[in-house]
Amino acid sequence: MHTILYFDVCSVPIFIMILITVFVRKMTKGMTNRFFIALITLSAIAAVSDVIMELSCRTLPLTDLRLVLATVFIYGYYFGRAVSIMLYFFFIFSITGTWYRVRAASVRMILMIPFAVHMLFYITNPFTGVIFTVTAENGYQRGPLIGIAYAFSMLYALAGTVYLLMCRKFLTREKIVSLVALYVLSMAGAIVQFFFPQFLLELISAALSFILVILFVLRPEEISDASVGSLSYSAYRNELKKILLTKQKTQVVSIRFINAYELRAYLGQEKYLAYIAHIIQQINLLFHKEGAYFDIYYEDPANIYIIIENKNYDVYDCVKRFYKEFTRKSEKGVSSSERVIPKVCRIVVPDDVNDFDEIIRIGHEFADQMPANTLYIEAPELIASKDYLVVSHMDQILNKAIQEHRFEMYYQPIYSFERGKFVSAEALIRLIDDEYGFVSPGLFIPAAEQKGVILPIGDFVLEDVHRFISENDLDALGLDYIEINLSVAQCLQEELPTKLELLGEKYGVSPDKINLEITETTYENIGNVMDINLQVLSGMGYTFLLDDYGTGYSNMQRVSRLPLKIVKLDKSLVDDMGSDDGMLIMRNTVKMMKDIDKELVAEGVETKEDLDQLKSMGCNFIQGFYFSKPLPAKDFVEFLKKHNSA
Repeated sequence: MHTILYFDVCSVPIFIMILITVFVRKMTKGMTNRFFIALITLSAIAAVSDVIMELSCRTLPLTDLRLVLATVFIYGYYFGRAVSIMLYFFFIFSITGTWYRVRAASVRMILMIPFAVHMLFYITNPFTGVIFTVTAENGYQRGPLIGIAYAFSMLYALAGTVYLLMCRKFLTREKIVSLVALYVLSMAGAIVQFFFPQFLLELISAALSFILVILFVLRPEEISDASVGSLSYSAYRNELKKILLTKQKTQVVSIRFINAYELRAYLGQEKYLAYIAHIIQQINLLFHKEGAYFDIYYEDPANIYIIIENKNYDVYDCVKRFYKEFTRKSEKGVSSSERVIPKVCRIVVPDDVNDFDEIIRIGHEFADQMPANTLYIEAPELIASKDYLVVSHMDQILNKAIQEHRFEMYYQPIYSFERGKFVSAEALIRLIDDEYGFVSPGLFIPAAEQKGVILPIGDFVLEDVHRFISENDLDALGLDYIEINLSVAQCLQEELPTKLELLGEKYGVSPDKINLEITETTYENIGNVMDINLQVLSGMGYTFLLDDYGTGYSNMQRVSRLPLKIVKLDKSLVDDMGSDDGMLIMRNTVKMMKDIDKELVAEGVETKEDLDQLKSMGCNFIQGFYFSKPLPAKDFVEFLKKHNSA
């Protein structure tokens, strides 16, 4: 009885196309992808072997050459099928994130006992003929125990299906269905082929089921980041969830490049990604050399994550050695001056942290909490710091501060060289929490903007400053006005002019007592909206100050055409005056501002030397710790009474 070869022949190009797809889509990183590549390769070998064997046995009796071919390729078929079925069983452990359960060699040996027995039947088959025989007279013939081969396959299929259902919470429903379908389709084809040997359905069924896996399970956009040759950030998040669900002990290493955005802008996207790919390749080589079980993930543009299964692996020693080698020479066409600056944090999961959101937050924020010259930090050390505790509880802190009115306005006096006294002040918001104490504005203001609660905070500032002005005679204190910072969200409000007008009427404060501060970056991002508000508010009598000049993409043409009374020079410009270049930049900046008739405030002045230099340049106003830190309202009034009266 001749077999129908069409199904086997059709399966070969399907397996080949799946393999090509895997490599074209760069689905080659990580244990799960490597298992899948091995599965497809072995299945393709089995399919090709089966086709050649069947063609060799078409005409009887067999020649010596065809007899050898038939024998070799029938063993190739059975070996390919047996190994691929076992590999798929282990593939299930990898895709569900439970490989740690079979990491021990002893456990894997136990799970491979059926496979070993299976192989024993094949090894002894030339002498027993219990599985199959190949003779010149009869060609290929099934042996009396051919059912053994199918029985072992069914055993692994049943065990794999049960395990998949046990691990269903680790995967989406469509992935579970696709993975189980591979067993169902493959075994259905095998059963038909067992009872009707002329229909070679086993391999075509497997090929079709692998298509389901590549379509619904191993999606490259979820797994791989082809731009740098690593696993993706989405895959990292999914793997982290599996680790936490299974409660396996794992090391998670976060590497953040603190100058990534600047370096990418300098090198360009293509060259930057090639550089990151080279770094990832070097990390791969180091870990492979040391026998670590690991996967590397990338989050554009600044983060690399490494999940290490070896719970006792010395991460700190590895980081030190890699960093030493990394800084010793130029890398991939990138000079030492252009190199990324890394910060590294290690988390032992679940011992250090067992919450998904907190692990993600640490990966994004740990570098901001580390000292400038520190390369490496352990999660427990990080978590113990006050800033981290504040950041991790910021939602609670902000909500309580808004509900319980825990904000307070401080005022930092601004000195006029020309008049020899303090003539204005900047209103600065402060947050004092009953549990965490003083919370830095550098922490809570960006968080408030991100969480969408900056508007009520901005409203508090406007109201409280108006109240302060109404309760204190600014003229008697020697002040011309109070400066109020406007957030981006406030600048976007069409009703901002109306809001200020109502507050002025409520507290009897005229617009000339308020100077509104906007930043370069605010105007850059929402210029059109702000233009309208500037025109309306200017018509009402409000004046404006451009804050933080020197931190954005400074445009003198824009500065000259804005209705600005004053430009405030950022502290970074003052700090840089210690160098010749910094001093030159400051002198030229002051001169340019004078040429377009802008008054200048230099903020962040802390020394007598800086004060004298700024005075000699013609700077109008000084703000900084040299005169006073920001003061609570009551202390600020006393400060003015003491110094301005003198």
